Amino acid sequence: MKKILILSANSKDSSRLRLDEEAREIQAGLERAKIREQFEIITKWAVRPDDLRRALLDHNPEIIHFSGHGGGDQGLALEDNAGNMQLVSSEALSTLFSLFHGIECVLLNACYSQAQAEAISQHINYVVGMNQAIGDRAAIKFALGFYDALGAGRSYQDAYKFGCVSIALENIPESVTPVLKYRDNPVNTEPAAQAKRVFISYKRNVAPDELIALQVFQALTRQHQVFIDQTMLVGTHWVERIETEIRQADFLITFLSAQSVHSEMVESEIKMAHNLAQFQGGKPVILPVRIAYREPFQYPLSAYLNNINWAFWQGMEDTPHLIAELNQAISGGQLSIGAVQAKADILQNQPTPLPRPFPSAQPVSLEMPEGTMDCESKFYVERSSDAITLDAIKRQGVTITIKGPRQMGKSSLLIRTTNAAVTAGKQVAFLDFQLFDKSTLNNADSFFKQFCSWLTDELEMADKVDEYWQMPLGNSQRCTRYVGRYLLKELGQPLVLAMDEVESVFDSEFRSDFFGMLRSWHNSRATTPIWKKLDLALVTSTEPYQLIDNLNQSPFNVGVVIDLEDFTAQQVADLNHRHGSPLNFNEEQQLIALLSGHPYLIRLALYWVASRRLSNDELFASATADNGPFGNHLRNHLFRLHNKTELIKGMLQVIHQNTCEDERVFFRLRGAGLVHRQGRVVMPRCQLYAKYFRENLRD
Repeated sequence: MKKILILSANSKDSSRLRLDEEAREIQAGLERAKIREQFEIITKWAVRPDDLRRALLDHNPEIIHFSGHGGGDQGLALEDNAGNMQLVSSEALSTLFSLFHGIECVLLNACYSQAQAEAISQHINYVVGMNQAIGDRAAIKFALGFYDALGAGRSYQDAYKFGCVSIALENIPESVTPVLKYRDNPVNTEPAAQAKRVFISYKRNVAPDELIALQVFQALTRQHQVFIDQTMLVGTHWVERIETEIRQADFLITFLSAQSVHSEMVESEIKMAHNLAQFQGGKPVILPVRIAYREPFQYPLSAYLNNINWAFWQGMEDTPHLIAELNQAISGGQLSIGAVQAKADILQNQPTPLPRPFPSAQPVSLEMPEGTMDCESKFYVERSSDAITLDAIKRQGVTITIKGPRQMGKSSLLIRTTNAAVTAGKQVAFLDFQLFDKSTLNNADSFFKQFCSWLTDELEMADKVDEYWQMPLGNSQRCTRYVGRYLLKELGQPLVLAMDEVESVFDSEFRSDFFGMLRSWHNSRATTPIWKKLDLALVTSTEPYQLIDNLNQSPFNVGVVIDLEDFTAQQVADLNHRHGSPLNFNEEQQLIALLSGHPYLIRLALYWVASRRLSNDELFASATADNGPFGNHLRNHLFRLHNKTELIKGMLQVIHQNTCEDERVFFRLRGAGLVHRQGRVVMPRCQLYAKYFRENLRD
């Protein structure tokens, strides 16, 4: 962040100047600038010589703007203790500025200040002075043009030119009055000619991630327009700002440590960058930095990051090298870790376990409550639906649908199901539909071909899609022939086609064709033996019945349908016991009242208190705080709602009126895990959501 120190002096024995208007115009111009977060304005009035010296010492500014009178060769006009004019010589100013090495530019918006500009330029790269008298109007217009250009990311030379042009455009005959003086051997503080926009993604309040992110921000800002969330001004609507910055970024640097890889916000930012790059010519480019993290990326991060280059940071001594490497990548190079063997060396060298705070004090080994759970996890809570699903997958030719809101454990149950299938001698192909590009989801021809190619790749078979697509048939028919006459026939063993996040297809125009095709595969088991070799396992968080025109063509209402529910009080008590019983009975009840048995949030709360990151009282007191235990989760929900006007309106209606008039909106909100229905009453999913969204959601 560059500090602009505005110094004003208009002694009572000199003509009055419109200094307040000039300062106001500078402030207003920078507030509307696209990189306004990179500037801080500090204003000092009625400046005396001692005030000048102290202001430089106190604030260490990069830019100094002086408004007032000049005395030509006699000096610059400040004020004395009585408010009268006191001239400061060019030599004294030159000596003073020689003591400050961080000052990049000085603008002397005062009459006849060229002599002082000449003297100061011996020590400062860029100094603007006036070669003659300049009127108030011209002085204000020059300042406005100068700072508008800086706020747009332009160089000091360009800013000077814009200032002069600003005067000329107003037909004021003083456009050649400002003069720019250069230092003989300038230090490079100018933004590069090809400055890039960079977004820094990291997990807040985590060491060393936050410290490294800030150091990289400070280093890259010298050449590029860099955004980090800590530069947002108070009152900024952060959701809109985050989306805008990622959309405009050329690069997204993401810091990935044992804790940040589980951050919902970090994952959302990476996902958004990945999706935007499909439509924006590859921008933003994702630059992953592993922060002493040697574990394989877990899904879905693995899908976004495994096939691109990484950087690796082991300790603070690596920071200068990391900054140089990132600068090189932004300038057109590549991060250093790209080869298969180089990545394998990183992952195989002393794997790091998930963080376990205060291990000596822990009654049990804790697990981060994030992502899909390991099948053998001691914290996995089996529900009645588990036994039904695991029993069903042992049979031949079954269709299983697992439904439930986000973070209910659907994907974890799917993984347990596929593992049981492998144990039963079946082949498994896992497809996560959220990895389909938006362009593919808008084109039926591309989607069905890509679906077949992806399935073939998962089975490690030869791709013959183009051969089958020569037939003059519809997409569903080609796809059916390809799977039935080639994949199932050649595979030689039963196949489980496991499909996660299938609601990604619900908004497509071909959804009925695709799901009708899956239903036909289910029905074909009765008449065609080859289809008995295929099991279908579908996972969705959004109610499909409202989105498929003909329920007789839906695969979601046949076979085994599992609808996951929240944890019961007994299951919460059991999970509390597995964490070493950090909560007493009354606190368990308080937690259930706050979270309503939300599986993920219950685990997250227990992890925080069991790891002693928060006391029990702090857990409840800071529940909706931005830096509280659920802050990352809540911000991510707010982020996902951004620009979805119908959902925001529906959520506010639920909060204030306990109704949701649009049934489609209700199913979307329920699928997102934000609301539920009891009879005819629609309510926020839990008390935590009700309080947070009441305070933070706006129509």
